[in-house]
Amino acid sequence: MEHHEEALITAKQPESPFTQIVPALLTAAVVGLAGLFIQVAKLDQSVSTVAADIQELKNDSKERLSDLEARVRQIEMTIGRQR
Repeated sequence: MEHHEEALITAKQPESPFTQIVPALLTAAVVGLAGLFIQVAKLDQSVSTVAADIQELKNDSKERLSDLEARVRQIEMTIGRQR
């Protein structure tokens, strides 16, 4: 007698397109987030630079104003002596 074993053969389930797309989407999202973080870091550095420049301009303008006030006082004193 011959022995016959029955083997259950089932068709392979078709792969869902989502199982292939999800890793690619996750990779793209991570790369996109990294790009955003880099942009934020650059913006933060730019804002810091602009803030330092503004502070420097404020200090320079205060010095110039002080110099102008000293000149005006000197001119006023000179004019007052001439009268």
